[in-house]
Amino acid sequence: MKLVYIDQIHNRLSQLFIEIANASFPNYYDRLRDFKNYCERTPVLKHCLAQLPQACYDLKRIQTESQWPGGEGSYALQWDAISQIVDGGPGLVHSALRNLTGGMKEYDLPKITEIFVRPIYDYLVYQLGISNTMLYILLRYKRWVEWFEAERLRKVYNCDGEDGLDRDLRRFLFESGIDYPYSQPHSPSGRADIVAELETDAPLVLEVKVWDSNKDYKENRCRDGLRQVMDYTTKYGKDRGYVVVFNLDPVPLEFVSPQSTGERPPRLEHGSETHYFIAFDIAEQEAPASERDKGKPVKTNMVQLAELLDQSAP
Repeated sequence: MKLVYIDQIHNRLSQLFIEIANASFPNYYDRLRDFKNYCERTPVLKHCLAQLPQACYDLKRIQTESQWPGGEGSYALQWDAISQIVDGGPGLVHSALRNLTGGMKEYDLPKITEIFVRPIYDYLVYQLGISNTMLYILLRYKRWVEWFEAERLRKVYNCDGEDGLDRDLRRFLFESGIDYPYSQPHSPSGRADIVAELETDAPLVLEVKVWDSNKDYKENRCRDGLRQVMDYTTKYGKDRGYVVVFNLDPVPLEFVSPQSTGERPPRLEHGSETHYFIAFDIAEQEAPASERDKGKPVKTNMVQLAELLDQSAP
């Protein structure tokens, strides 16, 4: 069962961009609004745009691209310009065109598209193929297993241990459109459970671990996972890795990082590398959420990522 349709999102995004590129003056605003609304209502695209820094584009004056900060800073300005035009109504199409070209002629509309819309389209298409999509799919898997599949996965773990959970995640990724070789190369610290597309610029280095107090699998397993992921991101020149932990304890597992306070998922930055940590809480709960005591602090098993990094250093 496919839960994430990346290809469909890509196709719809492309269709909306083509409609903007071919739009004439009477309906250009409507097509731009459709594009913006789709981006904001599609969770994976919304997540990609949320990663951009805050920015404010001044539609009242001409700003050449050479004055822009470049990279994500420029994308942030372009998206803000699109948002202002759509939120301000059709009249802002005229205003933006006047400031870009000195006139409001219909044949100048492509300048708005090329300066603002195309870069955002290209950015989102690129992001659909790399880490932001990966984070979205992993978080989707988290909700799926915690809401619907926890009991089944406990049975999988009882029968096949950590390997069974690893296989279940692999299948979900494949059915979600992540098509990659299932290589498991070895490193001095062991092996990374999933190392994908090592020959490309779109890495997936992911380590699966289990938190199970009955077997004394706790911080030590998280530390091993981080060490293995760090080995592979460094060895293959990749900049991102993922440590996912299936939590078999009734107490929720929480990763804490001073580098990403309040962000989900939490991340640990080490040099030029970024490592994300996601917990899948699949233990049988003593009582459903609706029957638990209200107003009492929720007890969690907290893992301090800074300490984990210190313990994982060579």
